[in-house]
Amino acid sequence: MKIYVDIDNTICKTKGMDYENSTPIIDNINKINNLYDEGHEICYWTARGTVTKNDYYTLTLDQLKNWKCKFHSLSVGEKPAYDLLICDKTKRIEEI
Repeated sequence: MKIYVDIDNTICKTKGMDYENSTPIIDNINKINNLYDEGHEICYWTARGTVTKNDYYTLTLDQLKNWKCKFHSLSVGEKPAYDLLICDKTKRIEEI
């Protein structure tokens, strides 16, 4: 499966747009790493910078590497900013 994973408040705690001070949620990172190890394609997908147009790619990539996240690709600032996603294929991290 190709799996898109949100970053902020999914695999890390982030207050507002204070991305520099985000802290990893190790249990959730391990869940995603297990999916990677099972052979699934992992794409981290974040709205960081979508609204502000700030470039958070390098910061986000460095965080994922430091937090030992396993993934195939990273998309920063291309995810639409929304308040609720309704989809028949979505899961919350607690359901994994």
